[in-house]
Amino acid sequence: MNNWLIAFLIPLLLTSCMANKKRDADKIDKQEKAMVEEAKQGKVDSVAIEKLLAAYETFADKYPGDTTAANFLFKAADFYRYMGKPLKSVGVYEKIYNNYPNFEKRPYALFLQGFIFENEINNKDAAKIKYEEFLKQYPDHPIAKDVKMTLENLGKTPEELMAEFEANQLQDSLETAKAK
Repeated sequence: MNNWLIAFLIPLLLTSCMANKKRDADKIDKQEKAMVEEAKQGKVDSVAIEKLLAAYETFADKYPGDTTAANFLFKAADFYRYMGKPLKSVGVYEKIYNNYPNFEKRPYALFLQGFIFENEINNKDAAKIKYEEFLKQYPDHPIAKDVKMTLENLGKTPEELMAEFEANQLQDSLETAKAK
């Protein structure tokens, strides 16, 4: 009798959990659509944004193994970044990187940590660590070349970069002239 009852209750509980997850995700989708419509009308409701961010993070806490949770967290990190909260953004990207090893945007979560440290927080040392970790973990990633170049130029002023570019151009011109 007990085995039959357990066999009946487990699928029932799983179905209930899946329905709750879908309901929660649909509610977030509605919040997003409402915000997009308001944005099209030139309205920005900071309270609605905060509620959406809380919904993203609550969903991720409630369903931590779900890919939808990782996508919601990625959106939250982007929102925090554009709201001028770079440390919060880095924290969310770090959570994605640490907790979702199979998430397709995981490499970008690591790269964006470095990018924010470099460009928004102005912490070149932390940026360097993230960029080096990116190259170690994803040497063949489509943006790896760009990350390598960024790392090589980290901390250089625009004037220094321009001088290097001009020197390289001059060197290329001299080598071309010698080859003729």
